[in-house]
Amino acid sequence: MVFRAAFVMALLACAAVAVAVSGAAQGPELRGQRGMAEIACPVLSTLERDDVLKGKIVMRELANPSRKGRTYEAVGILPATLEEALAIITDYRRYAEFMPRVERVVVTDESVSVSLVEQYLKLPLGMHRRYRLRYSLLRGEAGFRIEWVKVAWPEVPLSQTVAETSGYWQVARFAGGQLLALYHVYTDPGRVPLGMKGLALSLSKHEIPDVIEKVRRRLGAPRPVKDGPSPA
Repeated sequence: MVFRAAFVMALLACAAVAVAVSGAAQGPELRGQRGMAEIACPVLSTLERDDVLKGKIVMRELANPSRKGRTYEAVGILPATLEEALAIITDYRRYAEFMPRVERVVVTDESVSVSLVEQYLKLPLGMHRRYRLRYSLLRGEAGFRIEWVKVAWPEVPLSQTVAETSGYWQVARFAGGQLLALYHVYTDPGRVPLGMKGLALSLSKHEIPDVIEKVRRRLGAPRPVKDGPSPA
């Protein structure tokens, strides 16, 4: 039973990161008023660049000693135009069709740059979780950035959600007319059985590359090659 509980909580952590698209000092309302932004291409080491050019998805685990959760990144190429990639990643209403473990999505408010989205997750063993996310969009000539944070949903008890989750997509033009996508996510699954939190958090990172893979498939690209962790 303890192993089963840990397994479910690990999947819960995975689900929290699998639908992500980090909180920032300024609210998204201000961001929406800043106009076009300078969106830099994600920084790669020489080895990482070689790997992504081969179609691999590079994983990174970032040090985060002051927080309870873990921070991961995945980097990979999207063979698409900026408009095509933006259309897929901001298609929140259809996340249940291609994002892992998403059962239902309700968009409760939206504007050109900000959307408030309620996501319902279906997990094994009859488990369900839900949370409310606020997505904000920054656009530039060379790319775009989509940030998201978990916001208050008073009607949902802690036992039916995750403690914290936030993250961002950063997508910019890259070599050969393709796009380079960086998917960054922080997740804290909350309370788990004693001694099992580290296991839950470590297992959660295995679904992070799947998010880039799902977007690639949605764009009609071939199945990518996954890669092991790479230095941040």
